Amino acid sequence: MKTIHVFRPSLVILFLFTIFNQLEGAEEFTIPPLLAIVDLRTAGDDSSIAEAKAFSEFTRREIEQTGLYRVLSRSSMMAILKKHAFPLPCHELTCFVSMGKLLGADQVLAGHLQRNGDTYELTLRLISVKNASFIHSVYRTIENVSVDDLMGDRGLEIIAEVFQIDPQKFKEPDTAPTIKLDVPEKKEGIPDEVKNKYPGMIYIPAGKVIVGSDEGDPCEKPPHTVYVEAFYIGKYEVTNHEYELFIRSDERGVPPHWDGDVIPTGLKDHPVTWVSFADAEAYCNWLGARLPTEVEWERAAHGDEMRVFPWGDKFDSNNANTWEAGRGSTAPVGSYYLGASPFGVEDMAGNVMEWVSGFYEPYPGARALLEDYGKHLRVLRGGSWNFYSYYARTTHRFARPGGEKARSYGFRVVRDAAPGASY
Repeated sequence: MKTIHVFRPSLVILFLFTIFNQLEGAEEFTIPPLLAIVDLRTAGDDSSIAEAKAFSEFTRREIEQTGLYRVLSRSSMMAILKKHAFPLPCHELTCFVSMGKLLGADQVLAGHLQRNGDTYELTLRLISVKNASFIHSVYRTIENVSVDDLMGDRGLEIIAEVFQIDPQKFKEPDTAPTIKLDVPEKKEGIPDEVKNKYPGMIYIPAGKVIVGSDEGDPCEKPPHTVYVEAFYIGKYEVTNHEYELFIRSDERGVPPHWDGDVIPTGLKDHPVTWVSFADAEAYCNWLGARLPTEVEWERAAHGDEMRVFPWGDKFDSNNANTWEAGRGSTAPVGSYYLGASPFGVEDMAGNVMEWVSGFYEPYPGARALLEDYGKHLRVLRGGSWNFYSYYARTTHRFARPGGEKARSYGFRVVRDAAPGASY
C-alpha cells in the first residue's frame, strides 16, 4: 500500500520556533562592510613615495585582521579599475565615490602622507560611498618618529581614530610580518640636512628666474630676469590649525567665520582666510619667518622655466581649486598635489590668494605706469577657489589694500637659507 505524506504546517511552525529560540540571545550576524583602501598620495622623493605605499599596505593589513571590515586587496582593486579605464588619481570626493561604486565597496579610505626629516604629515579620510560623504577625517603632524614607529603604535593610534574603533582590536605589532619599504637607490642632490632643515618647508635653490609676462595684464610687463638667493617656502598655505596656535599665544582677533574662537568643523587643515596683510606678517614674525617676496613666490611657483601655471601651460581643473573646479569653497591643503610646482610646492594656483611682501609697484622698464602703483597697495598671488583660472597664473598680480580681509585671502611663510647656498 502506497504511503501518503501529509504536509502539516503546525510542524513547520514548531520547527522554526525551536530554531528561533535557539538563536535568541545570540549575537546578531552581519556581513562586515567592504572597504577599498587607496594608496596614500604624496609628493617628493622616492623614499616618500615608498613610505606612502607601505603605510597604505600597513593599514590594509591591520584593518583586515580586526574582522570589522572585508578589505579589498590592492591587486584586485587595481585590476578592476584598469579593466574599466577608471581615471586615476582621484582628488575629489565625487571621484572616490565613483570608484567605490565601481568596486562595489561600502567605504573608501584615502589620504596623504608626507615626510619632512623625522616629521610626518598624515591625512586619512574615510568615505561613505552610499551617502557620498566623509564619515571621519584625521589630520596629524607626527614629530620625531622613525618609519618603524609610523608602522607601529603611532600609526595604529591614527588608524583606530579614523575608523573610530578600539585600539585593542589590533594585534601586537610584533606578531605581524614587517612591511618592507621598496626604496630605489638614492640619487645625489641637495643634502638631507639642507633639504629637511625646516619641516613642512621646501628648499628653493638660488638661481635666476624670469619674472612677469608679455601675455598678461599691464602690471605683469615687462618680463625680466632676476637672481634670487636660496630660501625655504611653506609647502602648503598656512592652515586654520596653525593660525589657531598663533592667535592663542598672541591674543590676536580670530577670523570672523570661526565659531567664536573655535575653528569651524572640518576646516582645521584648510588654509586660513579672512586675514589681512598685517595679520599674515604678524604670524610670520611670531614664527620667526617672513612673507615671500614677489620674486621668491614666482620662482617657487614656476621654477627655472616659464610656465603659465605651476604644472605647465595648459590649465587643468583637476590640478587647482579655482572656479572651474566647482568646489565652491576652500579645500584641505595638498588636495591638488598634481598641481604642485617643479619644486614640489602645492596650491600655488587656486585655493586661496596669498599675501606677499612689498608694494604694488611697476617692474623695471615698465612702459605703462598705472595710477594704482605706489606704497598704498599690497599684492596677492596665485588666484583662489572663487576666481577663474586667469587669476591663478604664475605671473598674475592682484593689488589690494593691506588692511583688507576676504574669504579668499591667505598666505604661506618663507625662511632664509644659508647665505651663498648653491645646491
